[in-house]
Amino acid sequence: MAKKRNKSKAQVKTKQSQPGLVANISSWMLRHDVLSAFFFYLIIIVVFFSEIVFQGKIFFVPDSQAPAALNTPLWNMFNSEGIHPFWSPYIFSGLPTYGSLIFTPFVYFPYLAFSFFSINSTLLAILHFPFAGLGVYLILRDQKVDHLPAFLGGLVFMLTPHLISMETFGHGSKLMTSVYLPLAFWAMHRLFNSGGIKYIGIAALILGFQFQRGHVQIVYYTWLLLGFYLLFFIIQKIKAGEAAKFYQPLLQFAVVLVLALGLAAVLYLPVLEYMPYSIRGAASVFATSAGDTGVGIEYATQWSFSPGEMMTFIIPSFYGFGGQTYWGTMPFTDYPHYMSIIVFGLAVFALIKRRREALVIFLLLEIFIALLISFGKNLPFVYGFFYDYFPYFNKFRVPVMMLILVQFGFAVLAGLGLQSLLEKIKEKAASEFAKKILIAGIAVIALLLLLTLAQSVLQGFIQSFYPVHYAPQTQAQLNQMRFDLFFKDMWLVGLIAAAAFFLIYATMTNKLKLKPTAVALCALIVIDLWLVIGKINNPVSNRQMSDYLREDQVGQFVNRDKSTFRIFPVNVGFARLKLFDENRWSAQGVQSVGGYHAAKLRVYQDFLDGTGFTNNYIDKYYTVSNAGGKNRLVQIQPDARLKLAHNKLLNFLNVKYIISPYPVPESHILERAEVGINFRGQRLPLRILENENVLERAFFVDNFQKFDDPKALFNALNTGQLDPTKSVGLYAEPAVQPEPDATAAVEVVSYHAHDIKLKMSSKTPQLLVLSDPYYPAGWQAYVNGQETEILQANHAFRAIAVPAGENEVAFKLQTPAYNTGKWITLLSFLAVMGLWIWGSVKDE
Repeated sequence: MAKKRNKSKAQVKTKQSQPGLVANISSWMLRHDVLSAFFFYLIIIVVFFSEIVFQGKIFFVPDSQAPAALNTPLWNMFNSEGIHPFWSPYIFSGLPTYGSLIFTPFVYFPYLAFSFFSINSTLLAILHFPFAGLGVYLILRDQKVDHLPAFLGGLVFMLTPHLISMETFGHGSKLMTSVYLPLAFWAMHRLFNSGGIKYIGIAALILGFQFQRGHVQIVYYTWLLLGFYLLFFIIQKIKAGEAAKFYQPLLQFAVVLVLALGLAAVLYLPVLEYMPYSIRGAASVFATSAGDTGVGIEYATQWSFSPGEMMTFIIPSFYGFGGQTYWGTMPFTDYPHYMSIIVFGLAVFALIKRRREALVIFLLLEIFIALLISFGKNLPFVYGFFYDYFPYFNKFRVPVMMLILVQFGFAVLAGLGLQSLLEKIKEKAASEFAKKILIAGIAVIALLLLLTLAQSVLQGFIQSFYPVHYAPQTQAQLNQMRFDLFFKDMWLVGLIAAAAFFLIYATMTNKLKLKPTAVALCALIVIDLWLVIGKINNPVSNRQMSDYLREDQVGQFVNRDKSTFRIFPVNVGFARLKLFDENRWSAQGVQSVGGYHAAKLRVYQDFLDGTGFTNNYIDKYYTVSNAGGKNRLVQIQPDARLKLAHNKLLNFLNVKYIISPYPVPESHILERAEVGINFRGQRLPLRILENENVLERAFFVDNFQKFDDPKALFNALNTGQLDPTKSVGLYAEPAVQPEPDATAAVEVVSYHAHDIKLKMSSKTPQLLVLSDPYYPAGWQAYVNGQETEILQANHAFRAIAVPAGENEVAFKLQTPAYNTGKWITLLSFLAVMGLWIWGSVKDE
């Protein structure tokens, strides 16, 4: 009996201690609310991406494959040779790595903290998500918002489909840059309102890290937001009669900008150095708009949001859900810009209840302006204004990306709205409001039932908006898929909205307590968003990426050839096959005239556009004939002049191997192997064709032709007036006049990404042509140790004048912008940390 009595006492003691333990934990969490919020954000994101965190899976999508393939040989070079690659010879015949943001290791300081751990890049990106939520949480806490509504605001932004999609569709740098946006706003808001050296340091550090992460467009949008807030803040001060102090936030803003840029100087000085030579900063010679040094308004606005697609804010599948079901105006999209119906309602409630608060007014204005800009070509006078008059705005494309500012605004407003709602519920004289909430919930259910009863009418109305692109039967099936998605989401959204209304009503009529209701509303929002983002969270085994990067049958064959050469993966128009854009062979150390990157050299892009050989090289030999209802490939006689021009161009470009699914009926192009590759989940049979007339990477020409107009040069190349294997088109006179010499010879002693060494001999002065891209900001040429001028050859390549006799020629890559930038970055980091520490000590 004594034992039983002792046991009972122990049980009683344990039960009594449990409330104390819970109270202690709650007290600790309240004292360390920022750390607690971050911890819970981390737990939620780890659960959502559990397959990546615990099983090592990745997102194997085209936009993750391309950069992985580009980085692989550069990391190999770094690890095996100890050389930091600043030039990649593997795509587009050569491209700067830092200026084009292909390969920028060790620039992003937070990555350095993980450099000693074996963590894959996907997991590193995912660990950034909690910071997105934390920034919104801090903003709301500064507005005296309670912990739970503040936590909800951060959660909403962290789980918004737009942000989640950045990682799931291979835009990790965009994600990691975007998560700093709320933190940056919080830091600048604190700085403007509180001042102090400490917040200059904190703001500069946050924005410096954002700069370092390298997604320039999101960085630009962040500073657009901060610049607008600065203007709004100054206007508010003037209205409050404090006009004399307007210079303080201006000075603070300028100091933070300079320090943040300094932190990323190691990256942005090379970017600025490269910009005048890239498609993002130099006008095409074929541009129709004079003076447009941007990407071109048509190209810039391809992914423009449309006013109608705002319906996806409240019904995710209103415009389909990616793939063929999407029927909006953008070329394609894989996810909706949904924000949760409850979030939308809370944001509207905040706009009503807090309409006089400065932050709410600002958020409404920034949402409105960002939304107008996101419409792009659908609202051309707005986008055109920014494109023409805002510095660097014309370097960017995809206006829909601007919606990140809209979603940020809605997340903050949702937190403010929940705070106002909870305050409203606490009011004792809110019976009329409770009745309105009940009526709204009943109205939602009634509307759902009415629309279900009239489903056929609704379907006919909705389908009347769907575009027609397919045969009737296929179109009908697609339309049914679209409507089914819409109808299912309509019910889900409606039920979630009704549940929220009934929860609020039950609480206002004392049937439920306030805190459980607030938690339940947050849970409903998480479920609502989870149902959407769960559809785009499809990681796979990292073996798929390993297989993609592994040497395939094409790589195995061509890598047996130890000479210096390039490959030409063809596009086939009639088969809708694009191999020219493939980066996969870069990972295998194969140099290509093709590839994919959003910031290639302008001269090279002009060369591709001006010659056009990439689009119709195979197509000129074949046509598709429809006989008896079946398509049949028929060989045709190509245009003789076009055929000759293409052959000469490939010889000039050092193309030794053509990668094609179809044979090329030319006597000098021989089929060497039949291989296959895994292409978009299926085996694609290919032929490896050898070009027997290929020229070496460097060679002498007999003469030159001088051109004043690039279009005239391209016309000469295309019509055969200029044979690039024997002559070269120049825009400037060379230092010597070349003289033909049948005994002249060039030997490639070594060909490296940073250093090309040649030996040559000739009895007469010569023009040496190197079929590597012309990039005067980086490359310098030396003849016998003396620097010499590099001439722009055939618009996109290099030529130098060489005297008679035995000569040693070297092309060397210089990196002055990087060398200067790394010291500025180091000094800026020390300055920023010093300001933060000094300010913190002063505040104590």
